[in-house]
Amino acid sequence: MLPLLIASQNSGVAMPSVFALVPARGGSTGIIQKNIQPLLDQPLLAYTLNAAHASGVVDAVYVSSDDDQILAMAHYYGAERIKRDHHLARDDSPLDPVVGEFIHRIKPAGKDIVILLQPTSPLRTAKHIVEALAEYRDFPCCRGLISVYEISNQYRRAYVGGNEFLQLLAGEHASLMHREALPSLYMPNDAIAIFKVDDFLREEAIPHSHLIPYLMSETESLKIHTEDDIKRAEAYLRNQAQQ
Repeated sequence: MLPLLIASQNSGVAMPSVFALVPARGGSTGIIQKNIQPLLDQPLLAYTLNAAHASGVVDAVYVSSDDDQILAMAHYYGAERIKRDHHLARDDSPLDPVVGEFIHRIKPAGKDIVILLQPTSPLRTAKHIVEALAEYRDFPCCRGLISVYEISNQYRRAYVGGNEFLQLLAGEHASLMHREALPSLYMPNDAIAIFKVDDFLREEAIPHSHLIPYLMSETESLKIHTEDDIKRAEAYLRNQAQQ
């Protein structure tokens, strides 16, 4: 599928296309074939694909996988498919080459936007995607956006080991500051990452600096790694359906 160009009626200037990329390899630890395991009445992968489609802000949704069953399911749920090379689908395979392969295959323009959506985050909704993209567009000087949840800032006073002496995680002055004076601390939840193609190609990597956060709750940030995680997600979804 070729990149889409959407012309602005007001300016006549082509707007950047927005592509959702869902990396969903066949192998997994903890749960066999995790990405297609049922979560209530749908496979896990479907929650992310449905959210991307329902957002209305994505021009095309792609699934990258080495697994034919996952690719067939992606097609069923309306996604474009990219057959991933097996060397990019190992347990220790980083995401950067997967994104690079995606860009090499579809050849988007440099200003086009990639929204990376992990299928192990089923509680991330269309609303989250819409809000995150709006925040990203509000900060044109940033290189990317990542979704996060807030954690206790007391960890800024933590020490790290490994050498002969302990070292303060956040620098020598953190231990002297009152908790109220410590800055907020955020943990990435891997649900959403947004960046331009040019910003990826600068270092052939997902940007890790000049990032802005999209804040989600700790509950919404649940990632599926174990059977217990599935039970927690199902309980949350049932509760949401009753409200």
